[in-house]
Order: sequence, then C-alpha cells, then structure tokens
Amino acid sequence: MTVVVVQRPTVRRRVLGANLRRLRTERGLHLEHAAEALSCDPSKISRIEKAESGIRQVDLKLLLDLYGIKDSAEREGWLVLARESRKRRWWRDLEDRLPNDFLDQVGLEEDVSYVHGFEPGVIHGLLQTQPYAEAVICGGEPGPLSDERQARVQVRMERQKAITRSANPLAAWMILGEAALRQEYGGPEVLREQLRHLMEVTELPNVTLQVLPFSAGAYLGGPYPFMIYRFPEPSEMEVVVLENHTAQSYLETPRDTGYYGDIFNHLRAAALDPIESQSLIRDIAAQLRR
Repeated sequence: MTVVVVQRPTVRRRVLGANLRRLRTERGLHLEHAAEALSCDPSKISRIEKAESGIRQVDLKLLLDLYGIKDSAEREGWLVLARESRKRRWWRDLEDRLPNDFLDQVGLEEDVSYVHGFEPGVIHGLLQTQPYAEAVICGGEPGPLSDERQARVQVRMERQKAITRSANPLAAWMILGEAALRQEYGGPEVLREQLRHLMEVTELPNVTLQVLPFSAGAYLGGPYPFMIYRFPEPSEMEVVVLENHTAQSYLETPRDTGYYGDIFNHLRAAALDPIESQSLIRDIAAQLRR
C-alpha cells in the first residue's frame, strides 16, 4: 500500500495565496483569466490560492502583470513573500520533536512586522527568561525536561531574537494580566528575575507592555490569550493565533482579525499605561519573599 504524506501549508503560503485571491477578485477576474495568463488549468490557480501548492517566481510575475501591480517595490514585496514561503528555516531541524503548529508560529514572528498580544495568566514566550520558560514548559513536573520540552525551550529562546534583531525588529505590544506577574513559576527567585527582565525589555523602543490589573474587573473577550500578527507590505494581512494545550489555531478572515483587534483595543484602554505598568511590576518584584 502506498502512503501519501500531505505537507500542511505554512501560514506564509496561506497568506500569499489568500492575497493573490484578493487581488484577483478585486479586479473582477475569474480563475480562468488567471489560468490563461499562466497557460495552465484553472485548478492550478485554485491550488495556489488555497495554499495547496507554491508558485514559481515567473508565474507570480505574470499574475502581478495581470493584476496591474506595476510599482517595483510592491512587486518585490510579493516576490519576497513567495520566496520566503519556500524557504527552509533553522527550526526545521527540530521537526521530529515539535508540533508543526508551534513551528508555524515561530515562523510568523520572523516574518511579520508587528505582534499585538494578550496573555492573562503567564508571561508571553517572547519576553521569558530561560529559567521561567523551563518552569512553564515543565508544568510543575519534577525531573529533567524531555527532549521535546528541551527543544521548546531552545526555540523559545531563539525566537526572542525577533525583537532585538538589528534590521527591522519585531514591534511587540503585549498586555499581561496581573495574574501573569504573580504566579510563581519556578519559585519567587525565578519570578523576581523574570520581572526584572520585563522591565529591561520594555526599554526597547519597539516593545510596549501594559498590565491589566485585577481592579479592571470584567473585560471584553474574557480571560483567553490571543496573538495578532501583521505581515508587512505588500500584503499587510493579519493573522490571529489562538493557542490551546495541544495546538494553535490560525484565523485569517477580516471578520476574525477585526473582532480580535477590537478586543485588543478594549484591553489596551482598560489596562494600566506603560509607566503605571512598570511601577506595578516593580512593586510585585519587591514583594516577593526571599
């Protein structure tokens, strides 16, 4: 019996396909028009737009011609997005030890221009120290970390370079629930070090941190974490990532991204401002027992 292995499309390829479909429909064109430009069957265009297959640079250039994309910088942006959708990344060496959904999220943080996120009960991975990350990932279980958990810690530390890279660092705006600052993952000393790290990271010009205090009461969306990633031009497409215990879900429709954008704006208004947030973090760190 022949076993067919279906490769799941990356988020990057889905973004490319969705935006090509958007360009085509905005111009009032059908699959047949695009297929004629590429001298292919319409099913090929459909597969590209559904991210079931990649697209060659020469074919992408023909579609951009058809869709009237003439600006050289904009065209290059599309071509870069297509190249990146095929590129093998450093973390793929860990594929056998980590879920594909997790690796997709790492890829997002390397490619997007900004991330807005809400974490009610834990410091976000982009802002974690290694001891804190190890405590979170082990989930309180005693003993050494398994190979998979060690790989998760390794990737978590590497992905933080997205906010400190010299060229186009990731702009991150995070809202943390007060509970995330008080839950003693790894004990008081690990948390104290983590809170000090938070105060240092927020000195970066591309990082904004707000805390949603307990006193804020009920808030829109409920106590559920989410991340909103936005790709740079030409797509400027947003992707919402929802994470649970076993996998991540990716929401890409304007309705979904708009809904979570509204929730983020509500949280941003309800949270302490960045200076007040720093003060609360400092106070909580000082209160931790030694």
